[in-house]
Amino acid sequence: MAMYPAPRLTGTSSPAPRGIALAVLAWALAGTAVAADDADEAFYQRAATCAAAMQIDQLALANKARANDVEARAQLLQLTRLGFAYVGTAYLHGLRDPRGSDMLKAATVEQKNWPAARHAALAAECHVEAQKVYDNAGGMWQWAVDRKAKSRVDRFLAAPAPASSASR
Repeated sequence: MAMYPAPRLTGTSSPAPRGIALAVLAWALAGTAVAADDADEAFYQRAATCAAAMQIDQLALANKARANDVEARAQLLQLTRLGFAYVGTAYLHGLRDPRGSDMLKAATVEQKNWPAARHAALAAECHVEAQKVYDNAGGMWQWAVDRKAKSRVDRFLAAPAPASSASR
């Protein structure tokens, strides 16, 4: 099969059509980038909101697990896994510190005085969403999340309980 060079726009034609085509292409790509940024921003916000909600439950479960509640340890591991799935995906989409930590802190402050029913409803939604994020990930990524979650739970339980840990 013979290969031919790509056609070139040369000759006496004006550069205006090429300039217009490049401007249209740049505008189209910029519009796509903005849309992707908006989608990522919404995902970052939801990830921070859910991570904050899950952290509240993690503290309560950690206290139970420290008291040798085997079921609480398993629940803590699962919850930590889901949190890492959400946060890890936000990282893969481009969220970095200190912005990620700032978003988590703001979500935590916002949720601090919520009624228990409002927290429970949000946490239930977040568990379902994070499970989907985890299930849609590849096997190697799941392995990394599982390993990171287990390590975090081990460190969490090895540390002494905070003096004023809130339980719901």
